[in-house]
Amino acid sequence: ICLLMWTVSSGTATNMMTEKGMWVSYEPITCAEKSFLNHPFVRKFLYRHVRAIVMHSGFKRSTYENDVALFKLKRPISYSDYIQPICLPNSTTQLVADENPCFISGWGNTEEKGTGKFILQEAQVDVIPLYICNRYDWYAGVVSWNMLCAGSETGHVDSCQGDSGGPLMCYFPDYTKFYLIGITSFGIGCGRPKLPGIYIRAKNYRPWIDRAVTIFSRTSTMSFQHILMFLTVGLVTFHLVL
Repeated sequence: ICLLMWTVSSGTATNMMTEKGMWVSYEPITCAEKSFLNHPFVRKFLYRHVRAIVMHSGFKRSTYENDVALFKLKRPISYSDYIQPICLPNSTTQLVADENPCFISGWGNTEEKGTGKFILQEAQVDVIPLYICNRYDWYAGVVSWNMLCAGSETGHVDSCQGDSGGPLMCYFPDYTKFYLIGITSFGIGCGRPKLPGIYIRAKNYRPWIDRAVTIFSRTSTMSFQHILMFLTVGLVTFHLVL
């Protein structure tokens, strides 16, 4: 969650995580699919209707380029022990491997062809340089500069099906804050050696977010004070949910 009135997901996850204009968020799970409602663990939940979905107009399903979407909620979210915002990086935000531990989280499968979880899962990952991730025996050059690789060379930790749209978040001790460094996008299988998860590089999309929110503000008289943000670059496509 990046905003009181805005939240972010990937373009690939948008169709899976919306149903009849309803975005569902649970406490203490915070974000889950509606099927989780029947699980005995869920005791308290909250609904948020989506006013509009803003998708990057340059999203390419074949390559996952520009795999980002914004959700404008009809009512703001109240923060709690289980629901918290995250800081957005800018063009000067730089990761240092030994200083910035990074984590992924989600309710997706914990193994390939497995099942989703009812309790939010978290794992620490390494951000892998593109020159390694694009080697011929890894992703063979398909990972662009708008993307990040994160996981491990051995494949023992990874995102999986059901985690798309979730965060790759890294801790910056100088600011004592977590920053959204990536958005879970795609991968080949789950936990395979030399095939880590691929994430949208968040800081490259900060200008797109700013523009998208500004455009929507002008057309809907939305107060800019309610914005805490998430990310992307280019033009926008609006889908209004009335």
